[in-house]
Amino acid sequence: MGTTNAAMGDAYEQAAIIGVRRAARPLRSALERNPRDEDLRTALVLLYRASGVREQAGRYSVATSDADPDEVSAYLRWAIAQGADEARVRRLSLLDDGQPLPEDFVADLAAGRARRTPAEAWEAWGGTAMFVFGALIVITLVATFAIVIFWAPAAPFIAHLGSRLFALAWAVAFACFTVADVLRRRRKDAAWKGVVSVVLFVFGAAGLVSLFTGGI
Repeated sequence: MGTTNAAMGDAYEQAAIIGVRRAARPLRSALERNPRDEDLRTALVLLYRASGVREQAGRYSVATSDADPDEVSAYLRWAIAQGADEARVRRLSLLDDGQPLPEDFVADLAAGRARRTPAEAWEAWGGTAMFVFGALIVITLVATFAIVIFWAPAAPFIAHLGSRLFALAWAVAFACFTVADVLRRRRKDAAWKGVVSVVLFVFGAAGLVSLFTGGI
């Protein structure tokens, strides 16, 4: 217990300096090695609770008898947004086969997975935009080939138009994936995908303006 208290004290000190997630890593690593260590689990829960990260506090307390219902509910919503099933929740919560999840949590998780989450809907729209992108490639290649044969002067216009439309389709796809990552709280993925979306949109929109105002 003394070792656990010392590790917990270090984690609290580090949380103020490097952030709660990085500070929690030593405790989480220790719990991975011994998932039945209730002191380590409690230390993780208290660390996240003190930092206001309710879904992570619920993540490690979900199978305990004194779990906070609000934290468990926050974790349930987070797990559903991640598309997690029961097996993945057990891995996320560092539970071995002998540590059962509450039956109502498992039932609510299954019901949530049966419904499409907002993040999944945005990903589906992004997939549709990617399909449009692929269709545009085929259409442009066929059209350009046909025009080169029968009406060569129009070929550059069609090729440039297709490239601008490709960029806009990609921009829409990356924008949808960005929203999905934001909903799942994947900040780094959302950041770079958002930047790519903006760059592609600017390229596509500016290219169309230039194309139709006479400057290919």
